[in-house]
Amino acid sequence: MMNHNPMLAGIDACPPSIRVMEKLLKVVQQLSATHDLQSVMDIVRHSVRQLTGSDGATFVLRDGNFCYYAEEDAISPLWKGLRFPMEICISGWVMQNRQPAIIEDIFEDKRIPIGVYQKTFVRSLAMVPIKSNDPVGAIGCYWSESRTPTLEEVEVLQVLADTAAIAIDNIGYRENIASQARQLEEAIDGTLLAVASMVELKDPYTSGHQRRVGIIAFDIAREMGWDVKRCEALRRAAIVHDIGKIGIPGELLAKPAKLTAPEFALIQTHAQMSYDILKEIKLLLPIAEIICQHHERLDGSGYPYGLTAEQILPEARIVTVADVFEAMTSHRPYRPSLGLKAALDELTRHSGTLYDAAAVAALVRLIKEKNYQPPQ
Repeated sequence: MMNHNPMLAGIDACPPSIRVMEKLLKVVQQLSATHDLQSVMDIVRHSVRQLTGSDGATFVLRDGNFCYYAEEDAISPLWKGLRFPMEICISGWVMQNRQPAIIEDIFEDKRIPIGVYQKTFVRSLAMVPIKSNDPVGAIGCYWSESRTPTLEEVEVLQVLADTAAIAIDNIGYRENIASQARQLEEAIDGTLLAVASMVELKDPYTSGHQRRVGIIAFDIAREMGWDVKRCEALRRAAIVHDIGKIGIPGELLAKPAKLTAPEFALIQTHAQMSYDILKEIKLLLPIAEIICQHHERLDGSGYPYGLTAEQILPEARIVTVADVFEAMTSHRPYRPSLGLKAALDELTRHSGTLYDAAAVAALVRLIKEKNYQPPQ
């Protein structure tokens, strides 16, 4: 990248060495992969010294009408953490004029606030703006002796500044996208919880069941080693796993007596109904597929499709274990809680035949070895 800025005219020219160019390319790759401003500043401040052979480097950020010396790497302290008005600071001049400053002797340049520099080692410097068209900061390098920086040194500095500008922009875009994603996730959570509440209005005896299944499923998955993002997606599915019951008559859901065969067949339709409700919302399709399968069993005895083993989604297999455990340890219209022991006996007895063995083992570990307290 050649810089034809007139400020660079007259500086001794020498072709960039292969070694410097190789190092510069590595730094550019590092900057392109950064995800936060501190990392950008750390890479730049160290690289400036390594690539230019200078005695110090600063990373300056524009803060309104002030220059904030955010980071530095120098043989002795400079101005890290300090703010100076744009009008009296050489980095401010660089940003306001949108061009580099090359100073061979600081005592001979009227732009330099001598009082600020007298206590430092600095005798000469080069400084370039970050984002020349609309500067957001500046990068400077300093020498303890009076010297004229070479064209190569200034061009290296400018490449670092240009790459830092791109990295900072990308961080801003990523943060904006991440913020929008978080807002969307919060909106989805709110919607799913509202839907879950609608279901529970029809079936007050199971109020909180879906929320508790969501928590248990999340905890089982974490115990199994799943990453948090995948566990969160699982939790979202679990908190609406019975959404299809919104289409089942309330009196049937709350019936205190044993269901007849036709009534039970009607109840069984809620899994498919759950899928049908959510499938048209593209964002919720993965959730729809999970909850459609949460009554499937490994041996094919479940519903609605009689899927077996690996045909069942891993998420659905975990929801199944969490659902059975929560249902058996909670009160129902037709029976009191069966208790923790009965729930664990049921799961372990049919582990690997009806229920996913890894999910069952994870839940058993949580309860017996880690004093896990099921949500209330």
